[in-house]
Amino acid sequence: MPRTKKVDANAPTANTIPSSTSQSKQPTAAEMREFYEKNKNRIAKFDATTVAKQLRDIQKSKTYRSISNYNKETIRAYLQNISSNEKNLRGLSRYLFYRCEIYYRLVKYYAGQADLSIRSVIPKYDITGENDKDSTLQSYYETLKTLDNMNLQYEFFKAYVIALREDVFYGCAYYTEGEGMFILPLDPDYCKIAGFYNKGDFAPCMDMSYFKSNQDLLEYYGEPFQSMFNAYQKTGEKYQVFDPQYGVCLKFRAEDWETIVPVFAPMFTDLVSLLDLADIQAVVDEKQIYNLVWMEMETFDSGEPNDFKVDPEQVTIPYWNRMTSEALPDYASYALIPGKLNKMTFSDDQATDVNKIEKATENILNTAGGAQVLNSATVSGSTAFSGSMRVDSEFALSSLIPQTELIVNRIIGSYISDPCKIKFFEVSTFTKEEFKKSILESGQNGLPTKLMINSINGFSELDTLALNFLEEDCLQLSSRFVPLQTSYVQSGKDAGGQTKSDDEISSEGEASRDKKDKAKG
Repeated sequence: MPRTKKVDANAPTANTIPSSTSQSKQPTAAEMREFYEKNKNRIAKFDATTVAKQLRDIQKSKTYRSISNYNKETIRAYLQNISSNEKNLRGLSRYLFYRCEIYYRLVKYYAGQADLSIRSVIPKYDITGENDKDSTLQSYYETLKTLDNMNLQYEFFKAYVIALREDVFYGCAYYTEGEGMFILPLDPDYCKIAGFYNKGDFAPCMDMSYFKSNQDLLEYYGEPFQSMFNAYQKTGEKYQVFDPQYGVCLKFRAEDWETIVPVFAPMFTDLVSLLDLADIQAVVDEKQIYNLVWMEMETFDSGEPNDFKVDPEQVTIPYWNRMTSEALPDYASYALIPGKLNKMTFSDDQATDVNKIEKATENILNTAGGAQVLNSATVSGSTAFSGSMRVDSEFALSSLIPQTELIVNRIIGSYISDPCKIKFFEVSTFTKEEFKKSILESGQNGLPTKLMINSINGFSELDTLALNFLEEDCLQLSSRFVPLQTSYVQSGKDAGGQTKSDDEISSEGEASRDKKDKAKG
């Protein structure tokens, strides 16, 4: 069994939280994950002023949250005073995330750059003292087992999406051995960055008055919320800092942790203009297929009023009514007047504005700092593609990966008494093949990169060790099969795998010379 340490809530830390006196059962990570998925609309609501009073019944139809509309004048007002419009800009970013496909793809594109399998787990090592092999292996095993159990890629991807959309993500990490980890997203309207933990990552705090109208959530959430709420009731201090075992906070604009502005806020005006342009184009398209059909009811030249050539009541109106109800499509209107049958259209000879939408989309993606690769028609050549990928990777990962490394090491240190260090690399899913080649070259030069290479391939360190034990110790595959080599055939006495003897090399040389002589003859 792993030697996990039990975290005492009363132990002195940077932000000490009194222990809870509640006897309610602490939910596991799996239970919190299921609870959050069922009650997402209530917990992660768009409008903080409206709170449902009961949990969602999955047997009933779902009621979706309304999203307000925005115009360019409102956006300019928000951007002119960003410090006092944090909540408004966050709401605008959410609106565009669900309303504008380009913005949605942009956020998910950058969030998807992170690949947390590109890592190395490094045990403690004293270069001047004794290093016990058994304790090192035990620490390494416990760290790998916990790391495998945390499901980091999925949990942090969700956090990255929110951090890119809103600049900051607040969460509470639930970890249960055997069930994994779940990071509960918290309502940013009730959260702030309080400062830093001992490792240097951001420490989130939450307004506990949130639970005055959500007592049922407090009862289900368990720790650390119950202890934090008790501390609020005793001291009157609404904002309580999360214990290092639970707190998760990511800020994309890490250089300024007091000012919170969505990452792509400067593009919001252009994005709304793009939506307006698309709406206008939809109206133009509708107008161009619209038709008006009318029939003139002809009269004699007698000068008498209503002197129709055909009796309207007996012939014209019955046939006209049948035509309008059965023959005309939805986009055609009709009218009945004395005279001939005619048709009017509202289309013109000018081309539509689709090219304007395409140009505006391309400009927005170019403004996003290299993400024009999302508009594949603008990318030509492998060099341009590779350069764009490197720029995008640097933009997306330079802030998120170092913070993730600090958070993961801190949380693992809360559950393991003597953990190894986890190091994540600022390499994206699009550039990891190039990085993998450099790691392979390092391994060929004798550096310890074997486990890391297979981690990049998608196998965790524990998976690699387990498979190697199965293949070599249990099945002894290397003695039953010819070892695989990177080259099909290698020569030399020290080369592994298939080699050529001196006689084979000599005979091949003679055959090659004979072939050349015949060609000359």
